[in-house]
Amino acid sequence: MGSARTSAPLLPIALAGAAGIWAGGLVAVPMVPAPITLQTLALVLCGGLFGVRAGALAGAAFLAAVLAGAPILSGGASAGGAAFLELKTAGFVLAFVPAGALAGLAVGRWRQDAALFLLAHLVVVVAGFTWLALRTGLSVSDGAASIAALVPGALVKSAVGAAAVRALGQRSGPDA
Repeated sequence: MGSARTSAPLLPIALAGAAGIWAGGLVAVPMVPAPITLQTLALVLCGGLFGVRAGALAGAAFLAAVLAGAPILSGGASAGGAAFLELKTAGFVLAFVPAGALAGLAVGRWRQDAALFLLAHLVVVVAGFTWLALRTGLSVSDGAASIAALVPGALVKSAVGAAAVRALGQRSGPDA
């Protein structure tokens, strides 16, 4: 995308991104151990449209709200502080910060961004299943099968995110 920078403030963008992540959790397909949601789509859109810092900060703001006990996990669940870190699925949310930053490397080219967003999704999925395996003893083969089951959805969300970033043109965020 272009190199033009705007004076768009980072915090409101990141908070809007965190709100998008929360809203994405309202759309959930129940699955074990974690539902499939649109949270990662919102995350990659924030990073892809507004840059590395906005993507990472959106993930961090969402995580901070979860840790504070806000009922914003999928399905309106809450688990503040140490209770969140005890969840088998906490690794998915913890990975929102690096995945959001990674999505911020988008350049507005559909193929490159779709691949980048897929990588961001895989960061979330692999981190989530790694955390889950450490908490539950999930076998590598079961974890790999679960990850494979999530790849089609991650592909679709990555393609949609890349198309949206491409359609919306030049990034407008603080580190565009």
